[in-house]
Amino acid sequence: MSEIDLHSLLKDLPHGLRQGLGEIYEFDRIDSTNDEALRRLRDGKLGHCLIVAREQSAGRGRRGHQWQSPGGAGLYFSLVRELPLPLDRILALGPVVALAFRAGLSDLEVFGLSVKWPNDLLSGNRKLGGILVETHGADEQRHVVVGVGLNLRFPPEVMKHIDKPAVDLATICEDDPDWPHLLPAILNRLLEYIGIFRDEGFAFFQDEWNKFDRYFQQDVVVQVGDEKTIGRVSGVDETGALLVRNATGIQRMVSGTIFPSRHGAGPKP
Repeated sequence: MSEIDLHSLLKDLPHGLRQGLGEIYEFDRIDSTNDEALRRLRDGKLGHCLIVAREQSAGRGRRGHQWQSPGGAGLYFSLVRELPLPLDRILALGPVVALAFRAGLSDLEVFGLSVKWPNDLLSGNRKLGGILVETHGADEQRHVVVGVGLNLRFPPEVMKHIDKPAVDLATICEDDPDWPHLLPAILNRLLEYIGIFRDEGFAFFQDEWNKFDRYFQQDVVVQVGDEKTIGRVSGVDETGALLVRNATGIQRMVSGTIFPSRHGAGPKP
């Protein structure tokens, strides 16, 4: 197929899943599904919902980076959930969503994917999908907006303008991906994992993250602003913070961007 039929994917969502998602809003073109979700929340339209777009004109990634979102070439959506948790706990939601993303694709027999802290989905060293988690409201009224971008079938002329190594699902699948079941598989896992996170916290997912972390036991550079921490990834702790071991001990990182060391990331042990 040359283009993903978003309307058909939404129309065929199972009834039980639709009920769990709340209201569903479909756009042919929008600036950003996350921006639309936040606008709705600021206007007092609270509660669970799903906002999906065929194309984004101003898709956003972490730290203000642009997310390429050409029409019909990717899956772009924002899931809005009520999540009345303290903000310091919400910080660990990004890694949980990345794991749910990976699990949903694994359910469709898309294997060999890994995660990169805090919330990227990788195939090898190439980025397949990204996540942007934003919040609205105070503790008891807090809502989270989980923005997801998944590269499905990107035109080559778009892919070459992405400034970091990227890949799409059509490229990594030997057979044609199971497009009709793609959105339900991912959404089911997202609802499941977010529910567990709400009740159990990140500690429930700690071992799963370390199992699928692309850079576990690899030498990396973690950059936070102008500061760089060099060391070997020792996994994440029970709060989702990254642990990096170097000559001065174990450094606990709650934000930052990971880069492989100049030696690169070899095969996982």
